[in-house]
Amino acid sequence: MMSLIKIHPSLGLSMCVLLLMTGHAYSQNEAENKKSGETQKNKDSIVKPKGHVLTYYGLRKLEHDPQVSEEEKLREWEEFIVRARSNITYAKKAVERWKKAARQRVLENVRNDDQDKSLAPATKIKRWKRIIKLYPSSQEARLAKKRVTYWQNAETKLLVESANRVEKQSASKVERIQAWLKVTKWTKSGPEQRAAQKRIKVLQQQLFQEAKDLDRIRRVDAATKLAGWRDVLAGAPTSSQKKLALKRISKLEKK
Repeated sequence: MMSLIKIHPSLGLSMCVLLLMTGHAYSQNEAENKKSGETQKNKDSIVKPKGHVLTYYGLRKLEHDPQVSEEEKLREWEEFIVRARSNITYAKKAVERWKKAARQRVLENVRNDDQDKSLAPATKIKRWKRIIKLYPSSQEARLAKKRVTYWQNAETKLLVESANRVEKQSASKVERIQAWLKVTKWTKSGPEQRAAQKRIKVLQQQLFQEAKDLDRIRRVDAATKLAGWRDVLAGAPTSSQKKLALKRISKLEKK
């Protein structure tokens, strides 16, 4: 409201106008300051639009708002609890749904890999073993164990066939030993493993005997003798064979 200004009769017209304008301006500033203060006060207050709900952060701010009653704060927190329970129920169902979807996707990928002819059995076994690790007590794990056994046998068969081909190709004894070693490294038990070990033992003994026989012949040059002992080391030497081979190689290299 405009403040009343008392005008003395002795003042001139221009002075009267000036005083009236000054009083009007003062009243305007006072009204604007009051409005600004109310606006700032409203900004500090939590105002919830119709149809909206407050978040946890909004509720924490609401607690410090002196313009909101205790009853209103209580009601807002109770509504928040109801919403939270509903959200948690939905979240639990969503977790189970997506967990199942992820499980199906992983299993489908492994099944597709199982039929991929370009993948080695070792790769397929690795992927089936991942299923066993992820879902140890599931039906998928039981299937995975069967597929692991299948591909282990398949790889063993391939390695034995490869070793037999190396034997037929009249390869060196070292190459034959290395081919059979692949079988023993792959399979830890079974007839194939025992047969491979037996064959390796025979071939290694032949290498060792040949190296010793060459070493006794004086007319054989040192380079040939060295090659014989190095073949002993390149095969599958026993500890005693390895010890003697290293000793003879060291001595022959000094000649």
